[in-house]
Amino acid sequence: MAGEEQAHTNRRKADRPTGPGTPEGKGDVSENGVKHGPSARKDVIEGEDPQEFERHRQQMLGELAPVGAMEATLAERIVSLSWRLKRAERLQNEVLEHLTTKETSSPLAKLVESLLAEDVDLMGDDPETDPNLAVGRAVAKDFANDGVLDRLSICEQQIESRLFRAMAELQRLQLKRKP
Repeated sequence: MAGEEQAHTNRRKADRPTGPGTPEGKGDVSENGVKHGPSARKDVIEGEDPQEFERHRQQMLGELAPVGAMEATLAERIVSLSWRLKRAERLQNEVLEHLTTKETSSPLAKLVESLLAEDVDLMGDDPETDPNLAVGRAVAKDFANDGVLDRLSICEQQIESRLFRAMAELQRLQLKRKP
């Protein structure tokens, strides 16, 4: 019967290992979820300063003054969410700058600019190669330029909502333990 043969073949294939086998391949795959950052699982992604995050973390924890495991967990969540909110704002700004720079870099505009420029430095960077717009290009490409700013705005709103809920819960716990 074809059904039994197919089931046997499927079981055999399921026993085979899938995914990368080398440590390098496993390291590469571990970064698959880190594309544009707003929903990244890591607090600090590539391009961000870990020391700046640690300063942010220490300042926030100092202000939140958690006592006990539950308050500490909520405080760490608040730190993470506030950092991601900053990231979302930065990404929106970079995407907007990338998209507007791309829109204003028509061939005619470039020609006029090059004719009027006295110095090569005044001609401006190409938005497709400008390193300052790298993250913006990555996000725009990831969202295929289809409502990228709307999607980032929704992401920002979701992060903000989770941040406010965590802050309210921490405040509730702190008020509850005070005499």
